[in-house]
This record gives sequence, structure tokens and C-alpha cells, in this order.
Amino acid sequence: MESRIKTSETRGQEDANPKSGSVLETALDAHLKEHDLRHPQMFKLRAQLPSQGRGSALVAATDRMWVNLKTYAQGGENTLHAHPNEDHVFIVLQGKAVFFGPDGESVTFSRNEGILLPRGCSYYFHADESEPLVLLRVGCVFDASKPPWGRVDRDGEPLLAVSKENNAEKTVFTDDYFE
Repeated sequence: MESRIKTSETRGQEDANPKSGSVLETALDAHLKEHDLRHPQMFKLRAQLPSQGRGSALVAATDRMWVNLKTYAQGGENTLHAHPNEDHVFIVLQGKAVFFGPDGESVTFSRNEGILLPRGCSYYFHADESEPLVLLRVGCVFDASKPPWGRVDRDGEPLLAVSKENNAEKTVFTDDYFE
């Protein structure tokens, strides 16, 4: 087995797919073309930190599962939404995140704490702004015959991740990295 470790490149909002609004979709397409999925993928958890907005760095993936680092200067995933075709996990690596459910319930997660969100589960979260928030996010498609990128609002209507409705703003990166 080759022991080369590749590091991820931080992707910002400007790389979002215009149809889905997904930063991950664009990065995943490129990743799958560059990697032989019959072999293990080694990676390093490294991502550029934003001073404004949010970023995403894909670190490893197959056609059904992906691992990425999400970075937030402030805000978070600000609108109640669900992913109907994706189970996913968030683990806080730096900072604090407050996750909210559909009825206003909330829980705060600190370093090395996390949450598993089954497909269809509605949530949103905010970063504690005392330091940049870094989340490890692992997602897995449920029905491989359908795209996993779907995100719906509380009424079941499509909601783009990188949209005004989801309080997205231009990402400005610092020279600092989470490593």
C-alpha cells in the first residue's frame, strides 16, 4: 500500500455548483476523477480558516461517502433544513457549535463532541464566534440512484446551501490553517 498522504485544498463558496448550491458536489466530482476507488485514501485534516463566511475542504471520498472539514468564521447552517438522501455526522474539532431542532430545542457541542443526523432530520446550527469553528463532516448517500445533494427547507422546498435564504455570504480566508 502506498503511504503517500495527500492534503486537501480548502474550497470556498465561489466553487459552489450553481444548480445545487453545493461546494461539496464540485469538489467531489474532481476528487473521484483523481482517485482510484479500489485503493485506500490517506488524508490529513487541514483546512484554511475564514475571517468571514464558511469554507469546505474535501479530504476523502467514494461515490457513496465523503469526509470534509467545514470551517466557519461566524454563522453556520442558518436555516432549518434537512437532507432527504443523506445520513451525516458533525464532530467539533475546534470552537463550539449550537445545533437547533425544528421545535427550537438546542444543544451546544464543544471539541470532540458531535451529532449524527439521519436523512430527513431537520436542523440548523450556529458557530460560537469566540474562535473559528471547524467541523469534521462525514456524509453517506442513502439511495445511490438519486443525488445526495438535496437540501430542503421546513416546507420540503429545495434550499441551496450557498444561497441568500441560507444566509450565505462571500468567504474571505485568512492565512491561518486548522491542522
